[in-house]
Amino acid sequence: MNLRDPKNQIFIIILIVIGAVVYFWYTKIYASYDARIETLAQEQSVLAAKLNSVKQKAASMEQLLKEYDEIMMKYKKVELLLPEKKEDEAFLSQIHAAAQLTNSVVREIIPLGTQVMEYYETNEYSIIVESSYRGLGEFLAKLANFPFIVNLSNLQMKSSKQGTGTVLLDPTQKIEPDETVVASFKLSTYNVKQGGA
Repeated sequence: MNLRDPKNQIFIIILIVIGAVVYFWYTKIYASYDARIETLAQEQSVLAAKLNSVKQKAASMEQLLKEYDEIMMKYKKVELLLPEKKEDEAFLSQIHAAAQLTNSVVREIIPLGTQVMEYYETNEYSIIVESSYRGLGEFLAKLANFPFIVNLSNLQMKSSKQGTGTVLLDPTQKIEPDETVVASFKLSTYNVKQGGA
C-alpha cells in the first residue's frame, strides 16, 4: 500500500475519523449510558423484590383481615348472648316466672358471688326448687330457654315426704307427697366483663 497515493491517504484519514468517532461514542456516550442502564437494572431488581414482598404482605394482610372479620362475627354472636352487665332483678323475675309456669316453688336462691374471667364474668347462685318430677323437668327446660347463657351444675334431687304447700296454677290439681321432689343445684349466668377486655 502506497501512503503517498492520495486515494490511500483519504482512505486512511476516513478510517482515523471513523475510529475517533467510534472511540468518542464508546467512551463518552455508550459507556456512560451502559453504566446508567446497569444501575437502573439493579434498581429495578431491588424494586421488583420490594414489590414482591409488599404483594406477599398485602396477601397476608388480606388473609389476616378476613380472619379478623370472621372472629369478630363470631364474637358479636356470642356477645349477643352475654348481657352488658349483671341484672339480678331480671334474672330473679325470669326464675320466678319459670317456676309459676311449671307449678314449681323456688325455696331458696343464694348468690355465691362473681368470678372475673379474662373477657367475661360468671355469676353463681345456689338454688333450691320444689316441684313434681314433671314440673322440675319443665322448670329446667325453661331455664335452658332463657334469652342468655345459663349453666346448671351439681344437681341433687330428693323426694319430699312432707306436704309441699306448693302454690299451683290449677287449684284442683294436687301433688301427692311421694310425687314431690326437692332439687338443689348451682346456676351460673354470664355477663361482659366490666371495663372491657
